[in-house]
Amino acid sequence: MNVAKQKDVAPPSLADQAYALLEEKLVTLALPPGSMISEGNLIDMTGLGRTPVREALQKLAQQDFFRVLPRKGLLVTAVVRSNMQHILEARRPLENLIVYRAALNARDEQRSGLSAIARDLTISYDRFEEFVRLDTDLNNLLDICSANPYATAAVSPLRSHCRRFWYFYRDRMQLSDSISALSKMTRLVARRDFKGAQKASDSIISVLERMVANVDRLA
Repeated sequence: MNVAKQKDVAPPSLADQAYALLEEKLVTLALPPGSMISEGNLIDMTGLGRTPVREALQKLAQQDFFRVLPRKGLLVTAVVRSNMQHILEARRPLENLIVYRAALNARDEQRSGLSAIARDLTISYDRFEEFVRLDTDLNNLLDICSANPYATAAVSPLRSHCRRFWYFYRDRMQLSDSISALSKMTRLVARRDFKGAQKASDSIISVLERMVANVDRLA
């Protein structure tokens, strides 16, 4: 079920396709943090041309996923726990706005999609890949419901950094509290409870902040 599909959306450009492919490889650690890679390697990896890959790289470098080292290549940035605190601090008000607008604006079929994701989340506790997929589907649907492209553009790389953090520490992460809070927030959005959904959104960020702070103890 593709609950996040939207009608009359222009197909992604080649640069957008390159960005999506590289972002996935960064998040899932197929491009490992701290590794060096060349632009040519990424062109081969994506199967796309130099111009779209270069455009995607510029965007990803601005978002702190790559660092360009002259005459050496591209360095995949490390996963740094202290950076995550800043990322979550920036993410909190953006998610709060998106959740608020989604609760007010979602159509009936979108609310049904949200309810379905909330149900699926409750059985994803021991399925890391399934949880990440549901989290991505949920964010996409909330973005569509909120209809604020500026908030969506601002929050998207922050979410990607969070997912990369989860993959990096997946053997230490206990996602039960996060999943419970996420499922609750999703149900509140579906019920048009925008105030409750905003509180639940804040709770999710607070749970993530605790996870980041305590990751060395979560083994």
